[in-house]
Amino acid sequence: MLCYGDSNTYGMIPGMTGRFPRDVRWTGVLQKLLGSEWYVIEEGLGGRTTVWDDPIEEFKNGKTYLLPCLDSHKPLDLVIIMLGTNDLKKRFSLSVCDIAYGMENLVKTILKSDAGAGGAAPQVLLAAPVPILDIGSREWRMLFGDGIGNSRLLAEEYRQVASRNGIFFLDPGQEIEIGREDGLHYTQKGHRRMAERIAEKIHEIYPDG
Repeated sequence: MLCYGDSNTYGMIPGMTGRFPRDVRWTGVLQKLLGSEWYVIEEGLGGRTTVWDDPIEEFKNGKTYLLPCLDSHKPLDLVIIMLGTNDLKKRFSLSVCDIAYGMENLVKTILKSDAGAGGAAPQVLLAAPVPILDIGSREWRMLFGDGIGNSRLLAEEYRQVASRNGIFFLDPGQEIEIGREDGLHYTQKGHRRMAERIAEKIHEIYPDG
C-alpha cells in the first residue's frame, strides 16, 4: 500500500520543528492497526502540490514523481492519495475547482498505470485534506489568503472526483486534531485518529483482508 501525500504524510510536527517518529506518524500507526498482512509505504513530501510547479520551492509537483514512484513500488494493491493543501497557497491563485482537477489528473494517472497486481491498476483511496485551522496568524493569512476558507470546500469537490472515476473516498473532516502552532499539521492525537479512519476504510474496501 502506497501513501502519497505532503507534510502530514511525512509527519511534520506542528510548528515545523521536526518529524514525528514512525510509531507516531499516521502511516506507522496504520501499519500497526492493519498488522503484518499489509506493508505501508510512506511517500510524504512537505510542500507537495497536485500538479503545479512551485515558483519558490523546487521539486514539489506531485505529478512529476508519481509514475516513477508507482513503478518503484509496484505491485501495489492500494494507493492512498491525499494532496491539495499546498495548492491553496495564495501564490498559486487556484480555485477549488482547479485544485480538484489537479487531483483528478493524478487519480487518472494511477488508474492508467500498470502498478497493480498482474499489470492492472491498483485500487485508489482519495482522502480529502483536513481543513486549515485559522490561528489568526498574519504570516499564515499572507501565505494562504482565501485558501484558509477554501480548504473547507475541497472535500465536496474531491468527493465528486472520486465518484466520476469510480474510486474510494474518505473525508476525515474535523475529526483530525490540528496543532495551533501552525494550523496545518496533525498533533499526535490527530495522527492516531487519521490512522484509525483510514484503517476503517481499508476494512470496508477489503472486508476479508
